[in-house]
Amino acid sequence: MLGVRQPGYASFLPLFKCHHGFNPKKETWERTLIRTSRQDRQSMTHVLDRRGMVSKTLMDLWQRRGRTFSERSTLLQRAKAIQGVMDESMQHLQCIKGTVLDVGCGDGIPTDFLVQHHQVIGIDFASTMLSRAKSNLPSLDLVRASIDHLPIQSASVPAVTCFFVLSDYSDRTSIVNELYRVLQVQGRIVLADYSSNDELNNLIDDLQIRILGKDRGMFRPSPDAMSILVQSSGLKAKAVKELSYHLTTPIDDFVGQLHLSSVGPQYWEKRLSKGQWMDFLAGWLKGTEVHVTRRFVLVLGEKSN
Repeated sequence: MLGVRQPGYASFLPLFKCHHGFNPKKETWERTLIRTSRQDRQSMTHVLDRRGMVSKTLMDLWQRRGRTFSERSTLLQRAKAIQGVMDESMQHLQCIKGTVLDVGCGDGIPTDFLVQHHQVIGIDFASTMLSRAKSNLPSLDLVRASIDHLPIQSASVPAVTCFFVLSDYSDRTSIVNELYRVLQVQGRIVLADYSSNDELNNLIDDLQIRILGKDRGMFRPSPDAMSILVQSSGLKAKAVKELSYHLTTPIDDFVGQLHLSSVGPQYWEKRLSKGQWMDFLAGWLKGTEVHVTRRFVLVLGEKSN
């Protein structure tokens, strides 16, 4: 089941300063002004400008990642790995009656859990990701926008979720502050990201340094760091948890997902044999399978004032 049918855009219009509607057939973005004051026209221009200026490097990276992200997710069993995160998230959101804003929705894997229980708007800046999300969840309402300058009215949504997004940003405070801005008082927020103790990402970091000589430069928080980040924005953290999932994957699938990554062509250029890969992965192998423990930090919070 891909998720229940969502209502049309009209039911969400009061939330938006402006709206960027996705046309998957043309792979273009149609801009529709919801309110027509001069101030709002200037606001919309600012949103569009910011989307192009936030980080062109990051946007280009996720445009490339979006082309193979779903295939990598399948190889890494992502839907199964985040099941515990989503179960906890859904319990935290069970009292929410209105719209859930899923910020950084990507290809829609976490969003698929949300739409089974809530009206959802997905926001992302990568058109390749949103094309995947629209394909996976045809009835999902999608908006293309920069997630640190959301085209959403302040204090307008009862719930905000942000799954596995902060690790790509250097200015995480501005993102959490923006989530605070759009959230209603007494609204619920869910933040999840890869833990500093996540063995998969730590292993990939190590391989990239040893094989390619490059540091991935990803931020991965400890539970304490995530708690401080959330509470510094004025949000109240009701619970901060580290959840785990034991991932077992054939070595061919593990290497395959590396070849599908943004640095995949550089791995291909190394032309490593299976024996060489087994040497690099020796500490993580049982037979021909890679065994790692995925660890995720989950914050369940609310806006108290």
